[in-house]
Amino acid sequence: MQGDVTTEPTTYVPSSYYPVYPGSWWLYELNDTTTEPVEVSATYLPHRYINAPANLSGIQTYSDTAYVPFLNGQPIYGYNKINWVSPPFGNYYVLWPILSEQVGFEFERNWTDKRFGDFSEKVKVTSKYFNGTDSILTLEGHWIYGPNEPKKSYQTFGKNIGLMTEYIVDTLTTDTVYKKMLIDYHINL
Repeated sequence: MQGDVTTEPTTYVPSSYYPVYPGSWWLYELNDTTTEPVEVSATYLPHRYINAPANLSGIQTYSDTAYVPFLNGQPIYGYNKINWVSPPFGNYYVLWPILSEQVGFEFERNWTDKRFGDFSEKVKVTSKYFNGTDSILTLEGHWIYGPNEPKKSYQTFGKNIGLMTEYIVDTLTTDTVYKKMLIDYHINL
């Protein structure tokens, strides 16, 4: 047919500090006791998600289909993931930040219902520095309400490596309550 234009879906190529290229994997040690494998799909896979209702009639709309890597079964859009906005606020999905290269960038770890208190983790990119080999991003997180309030989280991401370390510290006891350390990885560039 004349006039029809077919466009190929966008492919979301991974970003430097979250290099979830198809076929990549990481192995982490958790709390000095167990290991956790993290794997990326073998290929970029098609994905689309439900957007917010387009109008008051409640008709759902969908995002354009895109090709994305799937990390442990979850679609990754560069430095964003898909997060569900639950009823009564909606029943749809939004792109949600995982990471940013901009020092000072702030975001919440996940979308949360704040009607009964703000239980979300507030995260900030606090530094970007050179460690003698490559650039490292540091993120710090904290909670302002709820059982996690006295805790702080710390994460480091290496360029072309991804998540290197993650700690959660109880600021009242100064105990490390969670530790995740990278022990092996393969980036399939």
